[in-house]
Amino acid sequence: MGFDKSKPLHVHIENASSLMPVFIVRPDQYEKALARHPDVAERISTTWGEDGDIYAREAKTADAMITYRFPYQTLATDAPNLKLLQVLGAGVDYLLPLDWVPAGVTVLTNSGAHVPKASQSALMALLMLNARLPELNWSQRKHEWNRVFTSTLEGKTLLIVGVGAIGAGAARYAKEFGLEVLGIRRSGRPQPHVDEMHPPEALHALLPRADFVLANTALTPETHFMFGAKEFGLMRKGAGFANMSRGGLVDPAALDAALRGGHLSGAVIDVTYPEPPGKDWPYWDTPNLLITPHVLSDDIENYVPRTLDLFFNNIRNYFDGKPLTNQVDLGRAY
Repeated sequence: MGFDKSKPLHVHIENASSLMPVFIVRPDQYEKALARHPDVAERISTTWGEDGDIYAREAKTADAMITYRFPYQTLATDAPNLKLLQVLGAGVDYLLPLDWVPAGVTVLTNSGAHVPKASQSALMALLMLNARLPELNWSQRKHEWNRVFTSTLEGKTLLIVGVGAIGAGAARYAKEFGLEVLGIRRSGRPQPHVDEMHPPEALHALLPRADFVLANTALTPETHFMFGAKEFGLMRKGAGFANMSRGGLVDPAALDAALRGGHLSGAVIDVTYPEPPGKDWPYWDTPNLLITPHVLSDDIENYVPRTLDLFFNNIRNYFDGKPLTNQVDLGRAY
C-alpha cells in the first residue's frame, strides 16, 4: 500500500522511560529538527507515545515510526500502514532474527550519528593502549609502582575490523597520529584514510601485522565470537585490543586468557558479553583490561538530533522517490 499524498505522513514516536536519555526523543529536540527541515515538517503529523500508553491506537495509522524498544513481534498487525521504521541505534542485533519485519517496511538505522564521538573515543582507546594505561591501572589496583615507558603512536600499525562510518572516522584520526592503517570491510572498497583495505577472509593474515586491533563491525550470526583464542593467538605479543562495537564479537574467556597470559599488553572494551554483565561476571577483574559501560560512542547532546536529521532526510527522499540511506539489509542482518 503506497502513501496517500493527500494526507500528512503520520510519524509516531514511541519512547520507553526505562531507557537511557540518549535513546529517548525529547519534544524540544524534535521541534528543532522540524525547524531545520521545514519542507518535511509541513508534510507530516506526529504523535508521541511512552511505554505503550497510546501505541495500540496510533500504530494503526502510522506511516513511519521512531523508536528503540517496541513490540516488534506483532508489528505487522499493530501497524498495517507502516512504511518506515527508524530505530534509535546503529545496529539491529537486539532485534534478531529479522523474520518479524513486515513486507513493505523499510528498517532504518542511525548509522553515522555516532561518528564524531565514537571516532574521538577510538583515538582515546588507541592512546590508552599505546601508553599501556590498562596495565598501569591494574598496577595501581594492586598498589604496585610499575613504571612502564612507551613510545608514541607514529609508525605503528592499526587494524580496523569493520570500516564503516565510525571505522572511517577512527582511521582519519589514526593517520593524523602517524599510524599505518589496515582495514577490513565486506565490500573491500577503498577508504581515503586506510592504507590497505581487505575483505573479511583476510583477518587471520592481517592480525600478526597489527600493534593495535580495533573491533568495529556489526554483530551478526556470522560475526559472533569472531575474536577467540585463535585470533588473539595470531596477534603480536604485546599488541593492544579495543572493542567499541558489540560485546558478542569477542569470546570473553579467550580475551581473559590472552591478557592473563601476557600475550596482549592490554585491552579497552566499551561493550561486554553478556551486556550488562552480572556482578558475578568472571571478567570484571581480568588483568590489564579497562571496561566502560557502553558509553563511548553516544553523544549525550547530539545523538538524537543527528538521528532526527538522518530520519528527516530519508523522509524527504521518500517523498521524492529517491533511494533511502541506512537501510537494514534483512539478509545480512545489519
